[in-house]
Amino acid sequence: MAMKMNIRILLICISCFGMGACESLVTEIDDADLPKTESRLVVQSFISPENQKTLVVVSQSAPLFGQDIPEALLISNALVTISNGSQEAVVPYDSVNMLYAIDKSRFPIEAGKKYTITASDGKRSVNAFCTVPIKIVSAKSFEIDTTLSSNFSNDTLLTLKMQWDDIPGERNFYRVRAFIDLEYSVPDDTNPAEFKERRVRSRFNVNWEETIGRDNFQSDASLDGTVFTSPRGTLRLPGITAYDLGNGNVFTVYPKSKIVSVTMEVFNTDEVYYRYHKSLDNARNSDNPFVEPSLVFTNINGGLGCFAAYHIGQLVYRAE
Repeated sequence: MAMKMNIRILLICISCFGMGACESLVTEIDDADLPKTESRLVVQSFISPENQKTLVVVSQSAPLFGQDIPEALLISNALVTISNGSQEAVVPYDSVNMLYAIDKSRFPIEAGKKYTITASDGKRSVNAFCTVPIKIVSAKSFEIDTTLSSNFSNDTLLTLKMQWDDIPGERNFYRVRAFIDLEYSVPDDTNPAEFKERRVRSRFNVNWEETIGRDNFQSDASLDGTVFTSPRGTLRLPGITAYDLGNGNVFTVYPKSKIVSVTMEVFNTDEVYYRYHKSLDNARNSDNPFVEPSLVFTNINGGLGCFAAYHIGQLVYRAE
């Protein structure tokens, strides 16, 4: 009996010690002892000869222990300029879209040229430069297929893969993008007595985020001059919808989707564009709390963000 009592007392002591140890791990730190961080200018702009406008987003980084409110961090009164070495232009602020924009008719982006961007809010100034790739790469072949997805909704999944030839003899970085124009049926907005369907056309973006093992950013390191294949892009086609018209009447709309056209794009990007977006992917995928956080690449001197360039090669397939 005495032995049982001693064991019980020992367990209580261990429990109390454990609780005390856990409490000791939580320590309040005085504000004066926290690391001091300063907000920095953040500039994001990706230029291309194919874009109708050059867009620039200027913001500031949030303090380490401050509130991260995206709208409050945007800066609308900065002086933003862009130059190609011989010409310079001020990029005006677009209050509707809350960014800086200049049309290509006022300041064109040309392949092979080096561009410099500067931004200043009166107290802080940053700058960066990039060079637009010269050559265009386009898809030379592609594969489109449709399968019935495995979920309970029985959605139809459209898949897309494309291939292109790497530019030999130079370092290259690629990104793929695609749009599919569909014609399909939707219910007409009329009263139940005249309920019917009508055909519409819409453009959908192909999704590359569900790819396993490969992504839509690729480098030709150790693959110079080879044939590149994109990951499998996916698009869920409009599904069947049923509408209860009352009195036991149900109207079912079968979308009967039809591909009108497929627009496939291959970005020939500079290294800065590739490194920045890959670092963003790595940062997003750092879900393990025991792994050190991944730093996001920047080429903005004196600040954060990215100023990079790309050239778009396009292949458009039009269904008969």
